[in-house]
Amino acid sequence: MIHHDDADGNCSAALFSILIYNLIQDYPILFPVGGVEGVNRKLLSKIRKAGPDLVFVLDVSVEPEKLESFYGFILDHHMFPGKERGGRMIYLNPFTFEKNDEKIPPTSCMVYRILKDIFPREKVAWIAGIGITEDHRVELCRDVFEVIKKENPELLKSIKIDQESVERSLFGELWDMIRAGRMVKGSEGARTAVLALIECKDRPDKLVNGLTQHSSALRKFYEKVIYETQNCLAEVERKGRFIKEKKVIFFEQEKEKLRGLTSFLSDKIRQKYPEWIVCVINKEYGYKKSKISIRLEQKKRSEDLVSMLEKIKGSIPSLKGGGHKSAVGVIIDSEDIPEFEKRFLSLIK
Repeated sequence: MIHHDDADGNCSAALFSILIYNLIQDYPILFPVGGVEGVNRKLLSKIRKAGPDLVFVLDVSVEPEKLESFYGFILDHHMFPGKERGGRMIYLNPFTFEKNDEKIPPTSCMVYRILKDIFPREKVAWIAGIGITEDHRVELCRDVFEVIKKENPELLKSIKIDQESVERSLFGELWDMIRAGRMVKGSEGARTAVLALIECKDRPDKLVNGLTQHSSALRKFYEKVIYETQNCLAEVERKGRFIKEKKVIFFEQEKEKLRGLTSFLSDKIRQKYPEWIVCVINKEYGYKKSKISIRLEQKKRSEDLVSMLEKIKGSIPSLKGGGHKSAVGVIIDSEDIPEFEKRFLSLIK
């Protein structure tokens, strides 16, 4: 199983692993990747050596033809401009028939529905909920959170079911823990997160308290991430650029000590400044390349970040990336950052 190493991808992998185990009493071999660039020759060579009967790809926008030597399917939910058919891999994506991004559920939500249809006794809505929270789709998948309230009331208690409230509940801590794995240990950390979810599928309290082998390791990763994040948040007011007339914050983080801290930090700043659009810039992403994570609070801002990004791409060729209406990540040549900031601000009324 190839899966994205973010929370949605990890939760999708855990849920599908539970499904596979219920069918054949064995778990799939996990290959977490940071994105489509991770599905490269080196990875495919490793998979061929394993000689799998089936290959499943979850939450990664890869062209089917790239995996044409395998049988299986790709289940994704991102806007995908590539070829949807090819080889022996089935391509499944709601974007093939629904073009409104706000109506597209995360991959973890889709896998959860498949699992519950086949094995209705599995009480794992809380795992799907973590992936849904990652992709800012709490309101769209409200029914899943209603199930969580019944199955695991301690996670949501009597809070409203909306993105902001869920993030601020104990549930938000679970979300942060699942994200922490890849930030500290890369693909091995993401694998740890998936295994922790599987171990604790019937007891989310064991996960949050680190009471199993893998959840204990994950808890330590989480505490390290929180420590680094608090240090960065303390710098925002001092070093951040607050564009008051547009209510936009540009914050250039120092050299990244943890992988993926840019996107994690942008979420934390958004939570602290919900009426502002947050842009966290990491100029140490690669040789002459920078990463920018942009977030906004859907209830406070009306802008569509994906649409804004598409308008800017035409004038800045080095700009690559995408995401969702309220959360996007881009890679850009460092020298193009001033132009990006100028065009980004011009699109905000």
